[in-house]
Amino acid sequence: EVIREPVASPARLQTLDGSSIALLDISKPRGNVFLDALEELLIQAGADVKRFVKPTFTKPAPVDLRHEIASQCDAVIEALADWGSCTTCSVHDITDLEKRGIPGVIVATEQFITAAVDQSEALASSPACVFTSHPIQDRTDEEMIAIANSVFKQIVSSLII
Repeated sequence: EVIREPVASPARLQTLDGSSIALLDISKPRGNVFLDALEELLIQAGADVKRFVKPTFTKPAPVDLRHEIASQCDAVIEALADWGSCTTCSVHDITDLEKRGIPGVIVATEQFITAAVDQSEALASSPACVFTSHPIQDRTDEEMIAIANSVFKQIVSSLII
């Protein structure tokens, strides 16, 4: 077995105001509506928001995409995972970005808390995770916006000291 060195969490942001925040869309249905609502809230808080999209939720983000995020942004929010494989891939993405010094938070549905914890332990990392109600794919736009509003403070507190 490979014993991994623990991944140290990078320093969190002092403030959102003036910070460049990446929103990484994992390409799941309804996630874009959730991220649109988060983008609005982040802009209201003074953040500069940059949007990125993974080509598929079934694999970690391509190395070039992770490099682009790390070179352009101060922090990253990856959303919205609602299945085991996309949750574990999100843990891989955030772990890699945190190794690059970019603090991040994963947003996933509560059905996959165990998947996130197990993958984090396997990678010797402890990425911040915020969990929402499950399922999401059959939600209306209004419900997705309400979910974004309900977890926004928790997401921000995961990124800021």
